[in-house]
Amino acid sequence: MTRPQVIYLIAVAAYIMLFLMFSRFFLWKRYSEGRYWRKRPHLTQEILTEIAEGKSRKLPYFSVLVPARNEAQVIEKTIRHMVTLNYPKDLYEVIVVTDEKESAESQRQKSGIVASAMEFLQSGLSGLRQYPSVEQKTMAMGVLSELAIQEYRTADVNEHAWLMPVALTRDDSWRCRDIILTLTQDLLESRGRLHIGRLYCLLRRAFPSSSDIEIARLYPNYLCLALPVIAAYSELTGQHNDRYLYSIIKCTTQANHKVTQDLLISFTNLVTRRVLAVLREKSAASELSSMCEDLYTYCFPTTQTVLERVQSQLGETHPVVKHVEVPHDYDGLFPGMCTGEMVPSTKGRALNYALSRVISDQTDICGFYDAESRPQPGVLLYVAHKHITNTVPVRIWQGPVFQVRNFYEMGPFSKIASLYQAVAHDWYLPVVFRRLPFVGGTNLYVEYQLLKDLGGYDHQSLTEDLELGARAYLSTGAWPEYLPYASSEQTPTSFKSFYKQRLRWGTGHLQVMDKIRSSEGFPGERKRRLLRELAIKGPIEWAFYQAVTLLPPTMLLLYWTGNVDPSVVPPFIRVMLNFLSLVYISFTFYAFYRYYSHLDHTSRPLTWYGNVGVGAQLCFLPLAAFFFPVPYTSALVLKALGKHPTTWTKTPRTSE
Repeated sequence: MTRPQVIYLIAVAAYIMLFLMFSRFFLWKRYSEGRYWRKRPHLTQEILTEIAEGKSRKLPYFSVLVPARNEAQVIEKTIRHMVTLNYPKDLYEVIVVTDEKESAESQRQKSGIVASAMEFLQSGLSGLRQYPSVEQKTMAMGVLSELAIQEYRTADVNEHAWLMPVALTRDDSWRCRDIILTLTQDLLESRGRLHIGRLYCLLRRAFPSSSDIEIARLYPNYLCLALPVIAAYSELTGQHNDRYLYSIIKCTTQANHKVTQDLLISFTNLVTRRVLAVLREKSAASELSSMCEDLYTYCFPTTQTVLERVQSQLGETHPVVKHVEVPHDYDGLFPGMCTGEMVPSTKGRALNYALSRVISDQTDICGFYDAESRPQPGVLLYVAHKHITNTVPVRIWQGPVFQVRNFYEMGPFSKIASLYQAVAHDWYLPVVFRRLPFVGGTNLYVEYQLLKDLGGYDHQSLTEDLELGARAYLSTGAWPEYLPYASSEQTPTSFKSFYKQRLRWGTGHLQVMDKIRSSEGFPGERKRRLLRELAIKGPIEWAFYQAVTLLPPTMLLLYWTGNVDPSVVPPFIRVMLNFLSLVYISFTFYAFYRYYSHLDHTSRPLTWYGNVGVGAQLCFLPLAAFFFPVPYTSALVLKALGKHPTTWTKTPRTSE
């Protein structure tokens, strides 16, 4: 047997071994579903109350904490979801933890942005030394949008009633203002060639109960509102011409008939003249400054301002929603103190502040969710049921996180990574709990007394969640139980963002191992066991999977150089090996349909070929698989070189 034949036989054995390892997914599926998912009891508030009374126990009180620094894009829908969880409304509270630095930075920038925007609105480009900045443009577009909305409430445009947008009332004016501001910005950035799918996505999010047929009736009205804003902005920049408007009308409004285009141009110019006239009147009357001041929070919303609006709209039938701001000089400890000096912001620091200061006196269990989380409605009922009925006390519950909600906004790599991460949390996480006390930072429930005993989170850890679980086990022997209620979240849309997030996770994993090694006072056997499992589930697995991803390109290179001889095996085996690739891709499509209900469908494709494009991206699996372990092996290399990340960084979100 020649050397090329031996190499090929080794490769065949490796491929078969990897396929057998992949097949473990189905064993894990059977285990997790048989032990957890299919054994979820049918629970209602009435049933749970009867069980508690039968055991002479009271229902636990929950404090659900949501750390939210710079989360204005997602926090509203999260809070509206959290207050609808299926549990007695007087037995849980929602605590949103923001950072004082966010509102302080917004206020610090306010005067400069307002002044520069006013200068632009009053004199156009001639009054500026350079082209408007992003902030100036946003502020100016916000003012022009408001003036256009006001014009739609006047009698001057009644002759164009067939073009009127949806009825604008005081209650929905903020929503209309937000739609028009976003729409005009997108139109300018795309030079009037905004894809129709983006329009549908924008209005689906604003009107989630509307069908696509209703959206099709809505979007032309909002486009008609946006056109005068763009025309007025173009006038201020000295670039206004009807040819540009014709281009927008033809490409975005899809009005191809010349008569329709002329009517829209006539209507747009009419409203534009009125908007510019009112703008000059307000400038002359010194009213423009106060208008800019009032509109600043709409143009540049902070998490705090969004929360204030949501809190004012919630009725008395909802649970208590508390809002707490972490001071800029809070030291991050539990209970901690204010030092008088700026302290770096981390998730652990924010949670420690809330845990030590605003938790209700009657709190039994604390829940933790990220700012874009959507837990299943029955999760509190299940945790309460387990808390009441478990014969062996459980102090930590960790549920799966399906990071697929922004699926349609992701690139090919992130799409595939999100699906396999969901599968791992769905089927593999229960298996992990047999050997490792893994704790994540979201969809997590911990007894409040345990948190106090542990002294809260390590606010300096890059993975404060993993560190908490490790310390809970070492200190008290507490071991998490799998919680068969999922929470949907987002995955970073680009590989760059994905890499940074996972690099922080990998570095934090190594950081926790270092901390355990240097710690004292914990039982030696617990330390050895935990370090062994962290090493296996960390550096050892990362290095192994990275080596596995190198196998296909290595074999391809050897084949091209004549160092592989496939003739050593029968043809049907070679066909079978090629078939295995189809199995992996087919499983990826299965995962897509399995978690389809957890996707945010507001940005779904409008056409059949758009859906084909989504499917085609899933076929990038062989290429994407190579990059899955890269952030983690990078953490190993950077740690060895002393160039690893040392500061906690926030993961970017997708607007919802």
